[in-house]
Amino acid sequence: MRPIFIVGSERSGTTLLRLMLHSHPKIALPPQTKYMKKIYKRRLMFGNLENEKNRKKLALWFNNNFNASTKMIDLNIELKDVVNGVLSSKSLGAALAIPFHSYAKKHRKKRWGDKRPYYIHHMDKLRKLYPDAQIIHIIRDCRDVVASLNEMPWWHKTLEHSILNWKSAIMHGLSACQNTKVDEYIELRYEHLITNPEYELSRLCQFLDEEYDPKMLDFQKASKLSIPNYKLAWHKATRESINSKSVGRWKRDLTTYQVSLIQWAAGKELFRLGYDLSRTEPLSIKNQMNFKLKKTKFEIDDLCRNFADKIISLLYSGRLDYRME
Repeated sequence: MRPIFIVGSERSGTTLLRLMLHSHPKIALPPQTKYMKKIYKRRLMFGNLENEKNRKKLALWFNNNFNASTKMIDLNIELKDVVNGVLSSKSLGAALAIPFHSYAKKHRKKRWGDKRPYYIHHMDKLRKLYPDAQIIHIIRDCRDVVASLNEMPWWHKTLEHSILNWKSAIMHGLSACQNTKVDEYIELRYEHLITNPEYELSRLCQFLDEEYDPKMLDFQKASKLSIPNYKLAWHKATRESINSKSVGRWKRDLTTYQVSLIQWAAGKELFRLGYDLSRTEPLSIKNQMNFKLKKTKFEIDDLCRNFADKIISLLYSGRLDYRME
């Protein structure tokens, strides 16, 4: 059964979509975890998982990090099942999938998946791990994304970084759309999902080769069971009936300067995606230069991360692609 990944810019509706899909009788999508990135970056520490000694090292890592730092405890699965699964995995992709397999088994579902917005910036790595994955990119108006991020206690980035992060997500999505097969990648608009959920979910199920189930609209039940209490403050809308009050929130929540900067910096992408631009005051040369400097730093940091990953990939001798044995 092909794995499913939900990606996109933070605060684009990825959690809402996760709950809708998790409400499907055949699909299990757990709360967001943080272990995949940690292990992938450290893959040289564990080496080729064809070697039993290396599998034991990775199993020990799972044993020692089955806690709040990786969010695996939010899945309410058995540690022993994860450890035993890792010990029988022969590739990194298979080992990383074990907690998701356990979660799906617990919920008596056939298909497993994962939701993490961050993956949109690393689609090439995700494809190496899971070549047959089906990826869902949910897109939301950058202005609403920024307005929502401004309220998040865990988001400590600048306005400029929030814009650049959204632009990067759109760019990587565009690349995926052009370079993957039609059954591997699909785009979904948050605004369309909110205003016409049954149609959008039916279209999504067709992409996943699954039958649409009306239970997907009853996602509030899944929210009560699979949204940890400490996350409820920023996911409280998932306990409510679906509504469009979050669409266009930027008009009341953003300052004139914030809207001006977003539309100056991301106007081309917004226009290309079909979002209407409002009339704004011209951005000063000083503010334009400040954004360009931060954009340069953002791009350099990204290049450095990708370069480091390429070096690690050259040194890594193990198998990445998903394979269970």
